[in-house]
Amino acid sequence: MRKSIKKIWAVALAATMTVGLAACGNDSQGESSKAEQQESMASSGESMENGDAGNAGETQDREPITITVATILPQQWNDYPDNSVAKYIYDKFGITIEVVDISERKEALMASGDLPDIFIIEANEVVPLIESGFILPLDDLIEKYNAAQYLFPPTKIEEVMDFQRREVFHSDQIYGIMGYSEAGPDASLGTQQWGLNVDWERYAEVGYPELNADVDEVYQLLVDMVAVKPATDDGLPVYAIAYPTIEMRGQSLYHTYSLGYYPLTPYMAVDCKTEEMIALYTDPESPNWQYNHMYWKLNQDGLLDPDSFLQDFDSDSLKAVNGQYVSTLYHDITGNATAQKAVNGVAGGFQMLPLKGCTTDMTFEESEANKGLGIGNLRCISSKTKYPDRIMEFMTWLFSPEGGRIVTSGLEGETWNYVDGVPTLTEEACIAHQEMNDFYYDSGIGFGWNGSGGGSPDGYRTNLFDEQSFLLKYASAMEKDVAAHYGMSMMEKIMKMHENGELYDHDFLYAPAQAAANTLPTDLQMILNEVDVVMDEGMMACVLAKDEATYFKMRDDLIAKVTEMGMDKVNEWYLTTYEAAASEQ
Repeated sequence: MRKSIKKIWAVALAATMTVGLAACGNDSQGESSKAEQQESMASSGESMENGDAGNAGETQDREPITITVATILPQQWNDYPDNSVAKYIYDKFGITIEVVDISERKEALMASGDLPDIFIIEANEVVPLIESGFILPLDDLIEKYNAAQYLFPPTKIEEVMDFQRREVFHSDQIYGIMGYSEAGPDASLGTQQWGLNVDWERYAEVGYPELNADVDEVYQLLVDMVAVKPATDDGLPVYAIAYPTIEMRGQSLYHTYSLGYYPLTPYMAVDCKTEEMIALYTDPESPNWQYNHMYWKLNQDGLLDPDSFLQDFDSDSLKAVNGQYVSTLYHDITGNATAQKAVNGVAGGFQMLPLKGCTTDMTFEESEANKGLGIGNLRCISSKTKYPDRIMEFMTWLFSPEGGRIVTSGLEGETWNYVDGVPTLTEEACIAHQEMNDFYYDSGIGFGWNGSGGGSPDGYRTNLFDEQSFLLKYASAMEKDVAAHYGMSMMEKIMKMHENGELYDHDFLYAPAQAAANTLPTDLQMILNEVDVVMDEGMMACVLAKDEATYFKMRDDLIAKVTEMGMDKVNEWYLTTYEAAASEQ
């Protein structure tokens, strides 16, 4: 299950910044955190001498350890600890993985320093953690385990490392890693991405209308799809959609793509047609506010799930599976629901609609200048861990083609074999991937490591389930129906729309400029933390307004309030910093 990383760390950032400010103002604290890092690294060196990081596979000479990971890893790591991939990792590295959710105790953890061994955060959240001494510098470990070959473009390793030190970490060290792979379109036929995902059977019932990237057209489609069948066979009410309760980061991700924007931050997006910036919190015409007004309208109609204001991911997913939602904007909910329908033998599922004028999160043609400069989710090693060497050894393998193949496709001889030199999935594995049956979980297929393994170990995709030979043969009934309707797969349709100028990309963005504006100064970050809380609560309250006049007054008052709190300063800093960095190129 995908967890929202910002949900886990949003409040924690305020705590880290407070600690960071104290460290900056008190040399003894700053030296203490550095000393703790050095002590941790020294202890790891002693462990190395004792054989802890010896040859992988010789676990009889290595103390078995459990590493805790606060991350968007699937919970199956905990639910199926004896799956084949987990056993392989244990046999090879002596490591057992435990996924932890610290969302309920993050403040206490951050205050105590009792951190997980590994955590994944967004790049714009990393600097306060560096300043607070909560994460380790990784340059020496990267060199020691020859990890750079898997983390950066092979022809520009030093260039990209220097860029990340300067623009992402604001340091002379690397503090987090992300794997590198060549850019290109998603291989999936279904393309369930950020955007408007709809119940495909209901969409067929209303005549497959082709929509523009217009919120009013989206609203009418949802109303029409509910009207097809307002209740499930079990008598449960059917709603148009759930309110997105996964804070502001979620709202920016959900709402921008379908209206032709690309989210740069939770509070700033770019119009992919005009390349103009828009402030998501304070501009009433922004995608966030357009969808917020649509939620108000649906609530007035009785078509917005009232329980969704208090629900979580699992509850939303269950209702999607039960047929109580005709659409969602959160692709993980729709993907989960579609998979569960397949498991239960239920026809249909959710399909992302490429609205005319929308954008997607795909990179169609990344510029050479941007390759490897990504500023996405970072894998960081806690300064409190006892096992920095063993963790880096393990993560280096995860980002290698060999490791990526195993954690996404399973083990050779169990889920796939070489046939005439071609890595070929077994029939059992193919069926398991479609049905998510016992073999799916027992083999460890698809447990993955969120971003593991780029490149190719043998000229074929690391993830064999992304090979077209598999996708075409084992396309779901819904995917086949989609292809039959359009005369092509959904991916082919998206590519064609892009070629015809009917769908926009974000390939024009320049990564160095994004990185330069990636991390707010501490005073502005503290303002944003407070604004996020006010916006979360205020936008939800707007949806519940008794009438439209009240809605617009509440909206305008909220915008005025966060502007007075300093949101205009945050917006201005971002725009000025981005434009200055872009103009230098």
